[in-house]
Amino acid sequence: MTEIPEHLLKRSKERRAALGLPGGEGGDSGSDSGSGGSDAAAPSPPAKAPAAAPVAAEEKPPPPPKPKPAYIAAAEKRKRIPYWAMPVVALLPVWAFIYAEGVTAPTQQDEAIVVGEEVYSSCSGCHLPNGGGGVGAQLNEGEVLATFPDPVAMMQWIHLGSDEWTGTTAAAPYGDPEREGGPRDTGTLPSKMPAFADLDATELAGVTRYVRENLAGEAPASPEVQELYEEWAQLAIDNAEEGELIYQDGVPPDPERVDLVAGG
Repeated sequence: MTEIPEHLLKRSKERRAALGLPGGEGGDSGSDSGSGGSDAAAPSPPAKAPAAAPVAAEEKPPPPPKPKPAYIAAAEKRKRIPYWAMPVVALLPVWAFIYAEGVTAPTQQDEAIVVGEEVYSSCSGCHLPNGGGGVGAQLNEGEVLATFPDPVAMMQWIHLGSDEWTGTTAAAPYGDPEREGGPRDTGTLPSKMPAFADLDATELAGVTRYVRENLAGEAPASPEVQELYEEWAQLAIDNAEEGELIYQDGVPPDPERVDLVAGG
């Protein structure tokens, strides 16, 4: 058997000792060589047992959730309006308004009153827009109705004017002689009533109705009376031109006509 030189054994031991391998411990070379020149393997240290894992604390189950109030539960169950329907819902009020306007019968405008209001615009300078009087006589608050219960007599007054109706430029009574407090007198007027002979029957009927109904407070004419007004206006013009004046020379008013316009 070949004997390993001492210096090689020593170097090998130092190397193993540096690497921390077994057989790197010190010892004389004689004993090493006597053992056949090989190192006995040193027993490995016992492995450490792994540390026991800490026992986790038992977790308590979470508390049950509180029941939702009834109104919230009902709201969640309620069906939602789909997004595509939102524009339709938003336009419903507009549609309802258009529908209501479509099914509602249009209010028919009384053309005679419209004509009468336009004609009265040339009278309002004297009688004021509300008929309260000023330079002219008071018309509102029933005054003209008390003076002319018969609308034909009032139309004759408008057509002729104060001087021609009374037949004089001096002060003279006019209107219904049975008026409460007596008839009106032209002498009490701040100015004379001019004639409006250029008004045709439609215009004369319109302005008479406008003054009586819109300013003096007479009940709106029924459809039957509305149709008669233009006929009465033509009658007033014709009779005025012939000198047949109601309340003059014993010409009486028509009681049936007076009742019609008074709503009787």
